[in-house]
Amino acid sequence: MVRQGFVLWGLFAITACTRTVATTSVVPASATAITTGGSIGAATSRGAIEGFMAAVKAQDLQGMSAMWGTNKGAARDLMKREEMEKRLVVMQCLLMHDKWSFAEEQARLLTGGHQQFLVQIQRKQVSAKTVFSTVPGPGGRWLVENVEVAPLKDFCS
Repeated sequence: MVRQGFVLWGLFAITACTRTVATTSVVPASATAITTGGSIGAATSRGAIEGFMAAVKAQDLQGMSAMWGTNKGAARDLMKREEMEKRLVVMQCLLMHDKWSFAEEQARLLTGGHQQFLVQIQRKQVSAKTVFSTVPGPGGRWLVENVEVAPLKDFCS
């Protein structure tokens, strides 16, 4: 059986961070994952990134899984649970932040409706820029499809 193709997140090795951070965060209304009625993602491309990063900060794997996927839908509906959770834990570790922002206001428009955003992430004294790719999913909801993880190698230690 052929698996649905997900962009590999450049996982170095499937290892989990042991760091625990208790935080609260405000999620913009455009970023809120809507899971009622089978709807996932966010109303906008930027909102998908905002929601995904809010879920990262809150260490909310369910929230991350509602914002991550392809044009076919959310990863949680397309992947085996164990594999998805391993990937999400690694992404959560790499993307945990003290603050983050869009480094460019406008999206880079790509074929197939994909959009890319340059994002600045900071944790303690470490700062990096990376690229988030988003895609319109089912029902016109936007999902984070890929994050370039190579620039974030110093974040998970």
